[in-house]
Amino acid sequence: MTRTGQFARLCQDLPGQQDGDIRWRVRGRFDAPTGRSWLDVEAEGPVRVVCQRCLEAFSLTLRVSSTLGLVETQAQLDAMDALEAEGQGPEIEYLVAGQRLDVPGLVEDELILALPYAPRHDVCPGDGDAAEPPRRPSPFAVLERLGKD
Repeated sequence: MTRTGQFARLCQDLPGQQDGDIRWRVRGRFDAPTGRSWLDVEAEGPVRVVCQRCLEAFSLTLRVSSTLGLVETQAQLDAMDALEAEGQGPEIEYLVAGQRLDVPGLVEDELILALPYAPRHDVCPGDGDAAEPPRRPSPFAVLERLGKD
């Protein structure tokens, strides 16, 4: 578990103090028949964001569950990306597995990718119980009256 505020890149454009807890787990596995190694990344926790509809801050729970393939060299990574670009490879993200892996940095990367581009409340607090936004009068209503004279 990591305090949200410890993920500096995640929090750099988010409003105010980020004081939630992100629970995360990274598990490695090896598939003997294919000879491939995988990392399963799971993370969940709240972040404060600004609703792009009403501009009020609110708490949003980020959830990440992804599987990343590991390759040994940059050349292998480039080959996998080329296959995917041609539509022949699987749509799986791969990364080069070095001697050391910045696991918290990897978790932070996945959380950043999970942030919505334009976060919004399901229903903004000022909207009340209205399921439909209030309708403004049509600017063409004047033309309708002109035709009746």
